[in-house]
Amino acid sequence: MPAAAAPLFTTPALLLMSYCEDRDFRAEGKPEPNSRSQSLVYYFQDKKWWIRVTFKGLISYFAAPEQIKSKRERRNEFQDFVRLIDFRSFALLDNTLTEVILNGDSETDEPMKLYREPEDSNRFAKLTKNLRFHIREDPSRVVYPPCLQFPSFRAINVAELKEEDEITDGVFRVSHKRDRKSYILKVVNRPFYQPRDSDVIQKELENLEQFKGVAGIVQPVGIAVFANPYATSQNGVKQMVVSGILLEYYGGGSLQRVLNEKRVRNFDWGRWAVQIGNALAVFHHAKKTHMDIKPSNIVLDDDGNAVLIDISGIGGVTYEWRAPEIRDEISPFDLPFEERRLNDIWAYGKLLAEIASIARDSPFAGTLRLVADHLTEENVHHRWTLSEGISRLKIC
Repeated sequence: MPAAAAPLFTTPALLLMSYCEDRDFRAEGKPEPNSRSQSLVYYFQDKKWWIRVTFKGLISYFAAPEQIKSKRERRNEFQDFVRLIDFRSFALLDNTLTEVILNGDSETDEPMKLYREPEDSNRFAKLTKNLRFHIREDPSRVVYPPCLQFPSFRAINVAELKEEDEITDGVFRVSHKRDRKSYILKVVNRPFYQPRDSDVIQKELENLEQFKGVAGIVQPVGIAVFANPYATSQNGVKQMVVSGILLEYYGGGSLQRVLNEKRVRNFDWGRWAVQIGNALAVFHHAKKTHMDIKPSNIVLDDDGNAVLIDISGIGGVTYEWRAPEIRDEISPFDLPFEERRLNDIWAYGKLLAEIASIARDSPFAGTLRLVADHLTEENVHHRWTLSEGISRLKIC
């Protein structure tokens, strides 16, 4: 529900956050960005609202070289203007990120109101009388799933966790401040966040719940939670939301690193093929697919056992690990189950070939190469099934 407008004559309290603008205007031969946005937090009494102010259009279509401003100048000018906006006149949306879109569109009939008049040097001052606005929930906002959606997971406040190191974008090794045990934390608000990232997190949580206790598949510790950062009211009980997934930490590192460092023979590597195959078979039996089988998505536990990770099934697809028949697919996750299953089998075969290439002259490496050749048949009708491949591996 829209929040009630604040009383008049109250000094606005704003905390400016990030500024961004489109990057294509130079290539289009334009002196100004087509759009620019300023994120901020607006405080009034015991409430706060997260807001993104977006201006769409150009300040001027033509400008002499000396009039073209740098990004810093454009940012400062827009921020000075945003500070003057009378947010009391807006029906801001509670508990989310409100986007206020400014332009001269006749369809947006709400006029702009300012807290006071801008300086004449501010180019937005000349547009004020013609500016209109409309409000919506920002579609690009970071969506944090409510923790109540996942009652079977242990909820751990992020304040109880200490970051140890960053493994990759949005993935960290952390320790619990109380027991100092290491875990893996995958956060929702990752660099270059897209709304789809929240769908990936939710799907991974669903799969983690389904595959609890299954050998060879990554195991959850719980969900990392914090108070909803978009909460409007600063009093009362805070709604807790999921900020990330907390996973078991597997101390053996990734299979990719083992292959890169040619340390396969340091492990009892002969069991990896069956362990990975069995984990994948569990996926397929549940009518699910992984879709990104590759060495970096296999980790080793402290005993050298192979564990399959990144199990959302919709997180991403690596081109060179796609089966030939789906390499040109724009939306591989939308393919029928059977086609996705065949892709997993092909990638599993390629994985076995990678292991065999490092193991070299070992007798079992020859078996891996044989099975890999059958699993990676380009003709899907000649390709071995997963069970055929695993059965042949078990014979050896």
